[in-house]
Amino acid sequence: MTMFQQRSSSLDSIKQTIREHDIHFVRFEQADLYGVSRSKTVPINSFMDYVENGLNFYGGLLGLDIQSMVPSGTGYAEEVAFADHCTVPDLSTFTVLPWAPHTANIIVDPYWYDGTPAMASPRLLLKKLLQAYDDLGFICRLGYEFEFYVLHKDTRQPVYGGQPIFVTLKNNFDMDFTYDLMRKMEQAGVRIITQNSEHGPGQQELNLYYKDGLPAADTAMLFKMGAKEIALQHGYMATWMTKPFIDSSGSGSHFHVSLIDKQTGKNVFDDPDGACGLTDLARRFLAGLLKHARANTVFTAPTINCYKRYRVNSFAPHSATWGMENRTVGIRLKGCRGQSTHFENRLACGGSNPYLMAVSTLAAGLEGLRSNPPLPDPIMDIAYTRNDVPVLPHSLEEAIREFEQDTSLHEVLDPEFVKLVLAVKKFEVQTAKAQFADYGTPAFNNRVDPWEWDYYMELL
Repeated sequence: MTMFQQRSSSLDSIKQTIREHDIHFVRFEQADLYGVSRSKTVPINSFMDYVENGLNFYGGLLGLDIQSMVPSGTGYAEEVAFADHCTVPDLSTFTVLPWAPHTANIIVDPYWYDGTPAMASPRLLLKKLLQAYDDLGFICRLGYEFEFYVLHKDTRQPVYGGQPIFVTLKNNFDMDFTYDLMRKMEQAGVRIITQNSEHGPGQQELNLYYKDGLPAADTAMLFKMGAKEIALQHGYMATWMTKPFIDSSGSGSHFHVSLIDKQTGKNVFDDPDGACGLTDLARRFLAGLLKHARANTVFTAPTINCYKRYRVNSFAPHSATWGMENRTVGIRLKGCRGQSTHFENRLACGGSNPYLMAVSTLAAGLEGLRSNPPLPDPIMDIAYTRNDVPVLPHSLEEAIREFEQDTSLHEVLDPEFVKLVLAVKKFEVQTAKAQFADYGTPAFNNRVDPWEWDYYMELL
């Protein structure tokens, strides 16, 4: 089937879905650097025009801070006279939204008006990396876990107290909400494999079934934004702000990855006779994750609030380490082996962007495959007690410096993306510094200020 025939077939299927579900509106949606959904709603009678001709968006939205302030130096703002992008919808992402009446959404990719892709787009960059793996003969199998807080919408207080992890009564603190969330996600094509209460007041965890390639990240994005909307409909606020309460558990977003041989369908990480049951390729991939972990903290802990999560004895990692079924390290080799052999990247905070979780992991792994850096020994004891391990950055400023200096990682990414990330993150630091005389001190790091709630809580 030719590309034209595939597109025609996809459009025919979409038109049928529109009729069957009585769709009146379609959201044209993309994720910004923070993983926040930015969209335009299109009445159905204009839908086909934008499918055929693209839809303009302010191009600089990729370089906004979370409150839509405009940092300079991104390459997407004053340097291009605040120009628009022409966004192109990906027909394969058309999804009926069960939580929004008569509404569907479709993901768009941004291009400059000369047809050049806007490579600061997290989704376009992920496409580039997936293609690099495809060229090597591999499929990237990706799985997402999400911890988040459920708060009363008006008071911003947790829906229950304590730290009742796995307690059935708190799993189902409001069955109308939790079951509505899971049912509607299933209807939208988001396969949830587990749901439970987590270790903080009002904290929940939902894990998604793995998918291959780009659909995994698209589905993760759909879940996060849909969960926020469904929570609002029940009088709640769902937030992926990493550390909303200083004395309560931080939220993580653990990310699972393996590589599959696209010819044989076999897991290329698995070698029962290899050291730790891993192939040489898996060890090089893992070494890349560790080599670039400090630089990648700008993506795994992308806000000033995230650094209040990295604490010893908190079940959140504090070091660029690995081990087998060890919850105190940064990268965990999971106990399930054979064709299920995979790594769990435990470094990502709740406030991370699903696309950039994949980008940062796959970019580091790819650079590791190319450069074959040394792999340190696995941590067999408690990483928190060790003084011989590479500790993660203690602040967003430190992460920015690490990323700025990691030029070998830049080579796997894209210059437009690197420039924009550095500009936006430096702007966020300066914004926070302007608010607090004690910014960066132990006192600041040992509290969550109401300003952080206002800046992050609703939108993340």
